[in-house]
Amino acid sequence: MMEQMEEKSLLGELLTQPHFLEGQILVDILRRCNKYQNDQISNAKQASREYREYIDSWIHEIKTPITSARLMIENEKNPTTLRIDDELRKIDTYVEQVLYYARSTDVEKDFKVEKTTLQSLVHAALKTYSKPLIQAGGKPVLNDLDIPIVADSKSCTFVIGQIISNAIKYRKDNLQIEFSTKTDKNNISLFISDNGIGISAADLPRVFDKGFTGENGRRYSKSTGIGLYLSQKLCKKMNIVLSVSSDPGQGTTVTMVFPTESYLKEAGL
Repeated sequence: MMEQMEEKSLLGELLTQPHFLEGQILVDILRRCNKYQNDQISNAKQASREYREYIDSWIHEIKTPITSARLMIENEKNPTTLRIDDELRKIDTYVEQVLYYARSTDVEKDFKVEKTTLQSLVHAALKTYSKPLIQAGGKPVLNDLDIPIVADSKSCTFVIGQIISNAIKYRKDNLQIEFSTKTDKNNISLFISDNGIGISAADLPRVFDKGFTGENGRRYSKSTGIGLYLSQKLCKKMNIVLSVSSDPGQGTTVTMVFPTESYLKEAGL
C-alpha cells in the first residue's frame, strides 16, 4: 500500500481496523500523526499561497510609482534625471524578476499559450533592454527569425531578456548578440550567441543552480545567480529545453528548443 500511494501521509486512513488491542492503539497513533502532518502541510500551503498573492499585489502596486517617476523624467530631461531613469529601469527589471520568481511554483495558472513567432519574442525582449544595449555599444544581429511557434509570449520574452541581460553584463568590447534558428521535425531551436567573456568549463555545469554566480559573478558584484535559475525553471514548465555552451574568452551560446505545434498536438500538450 505504501509503495502504491502518491500521498504517503494518508496511509493511516486506509488501514483496516485490527481486532487486537496493540494493533488498534498503533493504528490510532498512526492516524493522529498523519492528521497532524496533513494539517501542517495544509497550513504551510495556505501561508505560501497568501505570501505569493501578497507579492503579486505588491509588485503591481510598486510598478505604478515607477511608471509615474519615469513619465516625470520624460518631461524634465537633464543629466541627473537621465541617470535616475537608468536606476528606475534596473529597479523595474528586478521587480519583474521577483514577479516571475513568486509565480514559478504554480506558473501554469498564468500561462497563455498562443501562436506567435520567434521574431516577435526577440523584438519584445530587445525593446525592454534597448537602452542598456545601446549604452553598452551592443549590436543585435537577427537571422531568419520569422518562424511560427506556440508558446507563452510573456514568459518566453522574460527568459530571452535574461539572456540578453547576461550578454550585456559579461561583455567585452564591440558587443554583438546574434539570434539564429534551426528547424527540425518536432522542434525549433533558437540560438542566442554573444562574443563576451564566456564561462569557464568548471562553472558551466552549474549555471542553472540557484544563487550560483561562479568566477564571473565574483568579478561582477551585481550578479545574483537568479536569472538563469529562474529561466530554466520557467522553460521546464513550458516544455522548452534550455541549455548553455561557452568558450572562455570567446563567448556564450544559449539554446532554447521549442516543441512544434504538431508535436504538441500529438503529445496531447
